[in-house]
Amino acid sequence: MGDDYVHRTAITCLEVTDEQRDLLEETISEWKRGCQLATDMAWGKYNAKSDVQPLAYNDVRECTDLGSQHAILATHQAAKAITGCIERKAKDKKVSKPTFTAPTVKYDTRTMTVFDDDTVSLSTTESRVRCDLALPDADDGYQRQYLDSDNWSVTESTLTVRDGDYLLHIGFRRPKTDTERNTAEDGTVLGVDLGIENLAVTSTASFFSGRELTHDLREFEKVRAGLQQTGTRSAHRTLEQSSGRELRYVRDVLHRA
Repeated sequence: MGDDYVHRTAITCLEVTDEQRDLLEETISEWKRGCQLATDMAWGKYNAKSDVQPLAYNDVRECTDLGSQHAILATHQAAKAITGCIERKAKDKKVSKPTFTAPTVKYDTRTMTVFDDDTVSLSTTESRVRCDLALPDADDGYQRQYLDSDNWSVTESTLTVRDGDYLLHIGFRRPKTDTERNTAEDGTVLGVDLGIENLAVTSTASFFSGRELTHDLREFEKVRAGLQQTGTRSAHRTLEQSSGRELRYVRDVLHRA
């Protein structure tokens, strides 16, 4: 069964104290250790979450300072990474055992709580930290359409560090409407793969390369990140305009595909 939800991500900086920064840095460090440990144990044996978790959970708990839920998430991240390698190998691509070096850590609804006062509570290796979300002053930031809506619920999210700033990629989801389901009237499923290798895979088995689009979307992301870090009203207006241009560009590429 396909995914019955629409997924979106809202990115915002966190306002952190020195003490909170230390706790988050330690949590990220332990997260990378936990993911690596689970991967080392499962590599060449398992790639399903249901197999990697019971195999590696106890060791992750004993050998790192991660809490119980973050230890579970680390085993799931390892399973996802190994699965990615298997998929690449199936396409005759060179693969090697994943290593975890990126300054990131995953969160879910058990390890993160977003409050109505624009703060977020995050689990760390010690106590929870509660940080302010660095949102636009006005209520016109794109994040508001998800944070303030009862239609969207928070799901798995990612905290990452970039140039000393802590960026929280808050995941949201809502159920798809009937018109959003990719099923034609005759019952034929029109699959769309937005990966790097193929932009679209249609029901006629035609493939369209997505490498150029992926590159351009990454450039859009760099622009967005810079504008979000600026934080001024002018920057947020420019951000909204940039988002509109990005959406129109993607629609045009998909239409031409």
